Amino acid sequence: VNTQRGSLTISIQRGSLAMSIQRGSFVSRDVDSPGKDMQLRVIPAEVKFLDTMAGRVYRLPITVHNLGRWNQKIRFKEPIKPQFKLMLTSLDKELASGLQMTAMVEYHPDKDEDTFDRLLISIENKTTEIPLIGLIPSCNLEIQSVVNFGTLVANSKVYSKEVTINNRGKAPGKCFPSYLLTLLEELILFEMYILCRRKTVYRILIKICMYVHILLSCRVILQGQPEMLLSIKAHVVEQIIELLNVSRDRRLECIHFGPVFFGSSKIKHARIHNNSPEPINWVAIIQDDAVGEEVGTDIRQRTDIALNNLTYIRKIKNIDTTTIISCLPNEGTLQPYQKTVITFCFTPKLMADGKKDIGPSYRQDYALFLRFESVGSKDGFLRDDDYKTIKSERFQKMELALTGTGLPVLLQFDPGPVLNFKPCFMGERSEIQCIIKNQCELLPLTYHFEKTANFKIDPEKGEINEGGMVDVMCSFVPHQLGVFKVKQKIEIIGLVAEKDLQSLSIKPFYHMYLNFNSICKASTKKVVMKFDAGMLPLIRNPTGNFVGKDLAKRKNYAPVAMLQSATTRTHNHRSCEEPVKDVLLAFPNDRAATIRSKDHDKHFRPIFTKIPRFDYVNPDYAYTALEKQRNKLHENYYALYLKYLRSVRLQKKQAKREHMYSYDDTDIGLEPGSGLKSPSLSEAEIEEELSSAANSIRANRLLTTRSIASQEEESLRRKACVHKRLKSEPSTPQEKRDCSFILTPKQIHQVIVGPSVLNFGNICVNSPNTRLLHVINMLPMHVLVQLDTNLEELQKTNQFSHVIPPTSSTYISVVFESPTIGKFWKSFTFTVNNVPGGHILVMAVVRLVTLELSSNELVLRPRGFFMKTCFRGTVRLYNHQNCRAQFQWQPVNTGRGIAFSICPAKGNVEAYSSLECEVTWQLGFNSPEKGEFILHVCQGNALKLKCVAHVIIFLEHGFCFEGSESIGYILVCIVTYI
Repeated sequence: VNTQRGSLTISIQRGSLAMSIQRGSFVSRDVDSPGKDMQLRVIPAEVKFLDTMAGRVYRLPITVHNLGRWNQKIRFKEPIKPQFKLMLTSLDKELASGLQMTAMVEYHPDKDEDTFDRLLISIENKTTEIPLIGLIPSCNLEIQSVVNFGTLVANSKVYSKEVTINNRGKAPGKCFPSYLLTLLEELILFEMYILCRRKTVYRILIKICMYVHILLSCRVILQGQPEMLLSIKAHVVEQIIELLNVSRDRRLECIHFGPVFFGSSKIKHARIHNNSPEPINWVAIIQDDAVGEEVGTDIRQRTDIALNNLTYIRKIKNIDTTTIISCLPNEGTLQPYQKTVITFCFTPKLMADGKKDIGPSYRQDYALFLRFESVGSKDGFLRDDDYKTIKSERFQKMELALTGTGLPVLLQFDPGPVLNFKPCFMGERSEIQCIIKNQCELLPLTYHFEKTANFKIDPEKGEINEGGMVDVMCSFVPHQLGVFKVKQKIEIIGLVAEKDLQSLSIKPFYHMYLNFNSICKASTKKVVMKFDAGMLPLIRNPTGNFVGKDLAKRKNYAPVAMLQSATTRTHNHRSCEEPVKDVLLAFPNDRAATIRSKDHDKHFRPIFTKIPRFDYVNPDYAYTALEKQRNKLHENYYALYLKYLRSVRLQKKQAKREHMYSYDDTDIGLEPGSGLKSPSLSEAEIEEELSSAANSIRANRLLTTRSIASQEEESLRRKACVHKRLKSEPSTPQEKRDCSFILTPKQIHQVIVGPSVLNFGNICVNSPNTRLLHVINMLPMHVLVQLDTNLEELQKTNQFSHVIPPTSSTYISVVFESPTIGKFWKSFTFTVNNVPGGHILVMAVVRLVTLELSSNELVLRPRGFFMKTCFRGTVRLYNHQNCRAQFQWQPVNTGRGIAFSICPAKGNVEAYSSLECEVTWQLGFNSPEKGEFILHVCQGNALKLKCVAHVIIFLEHGFCFEGSESIGYILVCIVTYI
């Protein structure tokens, strides 16, 4: 048997062990094999009568073929046993070359038993024999030689497979599967004695729990066949989560982002691989409390200098690392051997250090660790080679290191950040040449000047290499008069992550300002005015007396007078009517504007005559009376609606102001500090408040070990329903809404159900034993945890479904009771909101109820001076198991009587306790010094106690004389003990 890590292969070996009767065996003989060197062929080589019964006659033919070149004389010798008979008229036959003859062998058994004989065929001095076998109806058992479980995952899950036993014979047969275990008892065969009926197929179930690499085999004895080994093949692998390089399928242990400007982003890709034959739910977690983590520190800085700045060290400890590193997707489900691409995004944030200036040497280094682990496995099951310690979850957890450096954007301007341009007139230009230097020696950058009025930059956009310089011409081109103090914005353009954090786009991620200062002076120009003789130009000043030469070049629309004529008395003729209210005054030269289409509610009159101007109405374009009324109603509707909204807003503001000061303004006679305390919130109110935040779980944000630890600590502090029974089904609308929510792998990871191995240890048969299953709900919502088990041994558990309140923890009692003696290894699954959450392995060793004696032999010595009770001793009964043991002492009569007694003669020993029994020996001349008791345990074992009383009796006698006559006889009995 060869052992190889990761697989097991066992070949079938047949041994010498067989049943009491081996089918097909007969007396050994020293003769030649049929036809050997005889030039004679006999068919068949053996004559076998199958499934024979007493009182019946069976016949089979036998053919003899002469292979020689000449005639041969053949002599047949009849079988010895009378059950076999050769049907030939003559036993001597002559057979020509190339011919053959057929003889008939007859078998008539007189008993139902196997019969063996032989038929001898001679040619000259050479003899060959043909075995004659008569077999009664028997079983013909066949079992598959190999049980191949395929590829298994070492996750302590119980796998099962059926093995078929086919009986092709005409009689029932027995199969004896038994253990042949190596190192550990992983194999579980339930039936130890199998009776297979004729012409039937029987199936036995083999269950195996693989958590180590080990070879397994089972010894199977089939009736009528030699012993054989049943091979169990399985390729055992770990449930490994791997991170592979995108370009090459190589293991990825670290991702180097390199230097990145603060505010910009950099993306790397990798492939996550499920290297196991079972689906796996995975989640990514940032280890923000890992050893070796660096966040925002300068690794080139000396240790004593770094430790001197304790304020900055405390500041970086509270940084949310999820804003620096992102991983998408950070949860999911991988099918067997599936690979999927994940994206890592690095976005460094500048954390200002008050004691350190940000210069060209300033940098912030990052070294973070990201852990990928499977959901539902809270502890490992893989053992070391010495089978004593349990390995860590290095196969179900994979750690990835992420490194990067954040650099500030540093630009140096020559002549400086403030540029003072020379004053100039409109239409002129003032220029200053500026040199921009990139002080970063590791990264290039791209700049862009925003457009600013009256200033121009050439070139507006460009790229500066690492430590390089670029010349920029800044120009002041005024378009208006005044003093200019402008902040010119400079944008630094780079790769910035999109909202999905899986792609990059070129955007401004940093900006700075230059100060531009200058003055635009006004140019003075003399305007020569000339007298207007009365001819009014198209465009003129309001008085109409003087017109500038340059103003005639302007092209403006004709002005429309808006002066009310009722307020003026200029050229007021007595013959005109009194001025009408709301009439507008028109200038003499605005006739073209006043007769155009306008609002007909406005009336115009000239300044001199005040006669109403002609109002021209175009019927093709003017509104009708109905249209005017409709427009008016429309305007009034919206005016009223806006007025209503304003009133409602003012009422709400007033009510809020009154509510804010109502309690302070009212004096109810309470004195401060009088002992009045605010009422505490009830548990139901807290649950409602927490459950309202169920939808606030951020899908794209990574989990951190520090946040998980704080949530777990908060849940442990808030132990819900420990002293009262948990609900089996959601009842309130909020509970039903929460429990119907489909959880993601990241959310299931925040619901801890453990331990993953419920080890009940050594327990008694038919005795209930309880273990606690710890459930921690770190989610801000109710969850429904269901134990999907159909194991008969766990049916005494009170409740298999539990509604766990938000951010709380509780314990679930699991009761185990088994009527079968032996090792118990089975697993069951559990779901969270009907989503598979993992499996739990149940282990137990079921034994009979047993008691142990403090000693198997008790020596009794005298204690006191009372003859009946002086010889006594004690023996202690120990019960190291989990249930009460009922016992009874039975004295053994050795033939000389029973001189020993024990108290109590029967009783009970509680679990994990002891009981002392007292043994007394009754002294007498015929009392035996040795005795025995048999301890009978109800449904348990039996023990024997030997008792010995160490007693030695001396007899001394003497005669009393008085003179020469004997007057008495004295007998003294002295009892001593050792």
